[in-house]
Amino acid sequence: MTPLEAAASVVLLEFQQSYGLGFVAPNGRIVTCFHVVADEPAIVAHLADGRVLPVQSVCALDSRRDLAVLDVGLLDATPVKAGSSKLAEEGQSVFVFGMVTGEGRARWVDAQLSAVQVVGASLTVYSLTGEVPQDASGGPLVGADGTALGVVTVAETDDGVVTLGVPWKYLEPLLRQNHELPLSVLSADNRKPPRREVPEHPLSLLEGAAPAGLEVTTDTIAEAIRVGAPAYNEGDVARCFAIYAETARRLIDTRDDCAGVQTALRAGLERASAMTDVDHQAWAMRDAFDGLLVVIEKYLRTNLEPPRKASKPPLLN
Repeated sequence: MTPLEAAASVVLLEFQQSYGLGFVAPNGRIVTCFHVVADEPAIVAHLADGRVLPVQSVCALDSRRDLAVLDVGLLDATPVKAGSSKLAEEGQSVFVFGMVTGEGRARWVDAQLSAVQVVGASLTVYSLTGEVPQDASGGPLVGADGTALGVVTVAETDDGVVTLGVPWKYLEPLLRQNHELPLSVLSADNRKPPRREVPEHPLSLLEGAAPAGLEVTTDTIAEAIRVGAPAYNEGDVARCFAIYAETARRLIDTRDDCAGVQTALRAGLERASAMTDVDHQAWAMRDAFDGLLVVIEKYLRTNLEPPRKASKPPLLN
């Protein structure tokens, strides 16, 4: 795929007072940066083939990694060539896109993937150098072979403007989501990091609970965190949340001998269901788990023997 062929996937996003970039993913959805579409009440997508389509809904968000997936009810546009879940190598030549003022189309420029930077346990980014347009955010980062390596994001820091690439591996789990969320979810609230709200349960929550049932609950939650936390740290936040939510539902269905456990987990699921960002949902379930683990430990220490699990589960990040 040449730069010209990759340009066929680039989408110009029209807002009320400005424009931004996006691109067509292999599943027909439009990918862009979260900050590009944040707080926009109406979005119109201009495709390379001349079609103009309103954005109908938001399929997925990952504000931590500045990603958004939009739906225009389209499955037949030219997509980018899907990237790999493996990180790209430093030093390779790439090209990125920018807007052409007043002409309603995009242009491409050469750049270089100068470094792979580990920002934290849950985020690695590409550092890009070259004459990258400052309006390149939301466009695809494309390798010399035409493969999409990720999404370009231009950010302002204390040291000036930097151009980064968000690796394709973070986009893959979002493309598997099929939410039909209103554009109102693109509000500033979803740019804020999730706030920890670990519930502080009274010991009375577990009154009458079967000790064996509490130990099974502890083991089950610890196992969910053991699997879910690495998925989160590898960028698959949706899988992490799915593991946590499925575990909570299974315990609710099976632990009739621990009514307080069921109550606490139902509250966690209810809190998560009211959120639109999967990152916030994952943390909401982790909060529910942590609050329950704390009160179970206190209850068993006070009334019986401590739970068999002595080690603490790993943190999400």
